[in-house]
Amino acid sequence: MKIDYHVTIDNIKLKDFILEMGVSRAFARRVKLYGKMYINDVEAKNFYIVHLGDKVTLEYDEKLNEEINVNLEELDICYEDNHIMVVNKRAHLASQPTRTHQYDNLISLIKAYFIKNNITSNIHLVNRLDYSTSGLVIVAKDGYTHNLLSKIDIEKKYYAIVKGHLEKKEDLVNIKIGRVEEHNIKRWVMEDGKESKTLYKVIGEKDGNDLVEVKLLTGRTHQIRVTFSYLSHPIIGDKIYGDGGDDLMLHCYYLCFNNPYQEGKIEVKREPNW
Repeated sequence: MKIDYHVTIDNIKLKDFILEMGVSRAFARRVKLYGKMYINDVEAKNFYIVHLGDKVTLEYDEKLNEEINVNLEELDICYEDNHIMVVNKRAHLASQPTRTHQYDNLISLIKAYFIKNNITSNIHLVNRLDYSTSGLVIVAKDGYTHNLLSKIDIEKKYYAIVKGHLEKKEDLVNIKIGRVEEHNIKRWVMEDGKESKTLYKVIGEKDGNDLVEVKLLTGRTHQIRVTFSYLSHPIIGDKIYGDGGDDLMLHCYYLCFNNPYQEGKIEVKREPNW
């Protein structure tokens, strides 16, 4: 991976210029330790001074994590360019490897695709979905792209089927969500929790229950699931906050975000298979 910058600031240390360009300290540290930096195509140290009109180049090669297992299940790709992929994760698939999901995880599927297509950098999930939740996930093909995307607002919309019929057909729910101490996973509404804003709209009916479109204005763990359970209309199939069932009726169907490499937006939609 090679990144070029044209210097528009005069008399500044290379390390400070890199941070001015929006590179995270963690990524800059990895380039310093494992990569190379150049000023006008001459290798440089991070304390060198750059001047107006100089060209700065960062060079850093990532390697696929050898410890991750490969899963040859077909990867559902909804969008791809040289830096970014958007994939559709099926339900009942972990986002990343765990002790109990060493093969059945999204990263293992992506690794198989990277190997097949000679993509040698590491895998970076920009957003993650719960094991039971299906839908769109953004994948950065390198750490620098991940760094850029982490600074960009991503619009996310979901479809959910909730139990019964909501009293308000459209509402902005503003609650505070925190971790339940006696549980590793469970969250609930509490005074000292973090602010959680969820906008929903009833758009139809399915099997006697409301079909809602949900837009996240914050990104808390289990935010949508907690919100509708708090409203006494849990998501159908929710084993933690509802009555359980075979499938959780929650799907991330829409993502929209600015392309960090050129003008314009990347907009992706994928309907659920309910």
